[in-house]
Amino acid sequence: MSVKKNRQLNYELLRIIAMLMIVCLHYLGKGGLLPEPSGADMNAVGYMAWLIEAFCLVSVNVYVLISGYFGVDSISVQTDENPISFRKVLRRPCKIWHQVLFYSLTIGCIALLIGAQEFDLYQFFSYCFPIVTEHYWFASAYVVLCLLMPFLNAGFSRLRQKEIEYLLAGLLLVFSISKTVLPMQLPWDKDGYDVLWFVILYLTGAYLKRYEWKFLKDRWKSGVLYLGSTAVIFASFFFLRLLFLKTGRLEKMINYGYSYNFFTCYTGAVGLFLTFRQEKESPWLERFRKPIELFSGAAFGVYLIHEHVNLRYEWPKWLKCENQLQNSIGGFLIHMLLSVLCVYLVCTAIEFVRQKVSALLFGRRK
Repeated sequence: MSVKKNRQLNYELLRIIAMLMIVCLHYLGKGGLLPEPSGADMNAVGYMAWLIEAFCLVSVNVYVLISGYFGVDSISVQTDENPISFRKVLRRPCKIWHQVLFYSLTIGCIALLIGAQEFDLYQFFSYCFPIVTEHYWFASAYVVLCLLMPFLNAGFSRLRQKEIEYLLAGLLLVFSISKTVLPMQLPWDKDGYDVLWFVILYLTGAYLKRYEWKFLKDRWKSGVLYLGSTAVIFASFFFLRLLFLKTGRLEKMINYGYSYNFFTCYTGAVGLFLTFRQEKESPWLERFRKPIELFSGAAFGVYLIHEHVNLRYEWPKWLKCENQLQNSIGGFLIHMLLSVLCVYLVCTAIEFVRQKVSALLFGRRK
């Protein structure tokens, strides 16, 4: 997913921050730094890890909001003179599929050659067909979303503002608010790990591009919405944990708020997104256009590299993440910051080389 020229630097910077947050989520989750929610011996580092998890959880939603914000105008709307063509539907998904397949096969084959992965037919198929096997759940959902984008845009362009608001309200009521207020696991709830939730986020991003939420016009209000929403996620965890330790009830609900389609995760993502909204380009950001575009353009590659099935649990071991549970809070935070930056920079360098080689071979960046 490359970055087009003259894109809004504020949102390209947000894309970088969102991917840093995603790496941070994987540092905590894959690194074994999130203690069992019901465990009685959780220490200060464990609580800090769950707090950081809450503040970074909005990152995936933010990433898709950005896609909706730009995607609603990047794909031309269907008219009698400009109908939706087969090529138009497949162009964007195929571009992403090429990148996903490259990393899935390349890293997988390297793992087989060096003996890090024993040959397994199903595993090999996951290298060859990463989208349909959900090698990367995000990429699988995102590719399907890209297939739907021309049709979503066509429908979006024909609806009035109020109609879009009714549509979003209905979708959020069924697929977010209901699971937030009901103290039970709903049968159809995938915690936001599905294309349906991505469609809701895409439409939200498109709405934010076309219309203004007056009550969030001030950036400080958006910032408060983000901080308040994520604080609610952690507070629900903290108090439900205390309730369980005292009563032995609601064990499975302790970290229930830590899902992408939890309503406060949605509002937190909108708040963070709008915090970066600007009426005009910042001269300060303009000075750093090249590095911002470079790192932003490599963000998806960062995800594909560090989240490959043969690497997602290995790099946390290399960085000795799990040992940080016994560290001081300060030591843990420093290790987390350095580790996340290290992973991001190394993966960015690899993606940058891939882009350059691709440009030499095919005459353009893929």
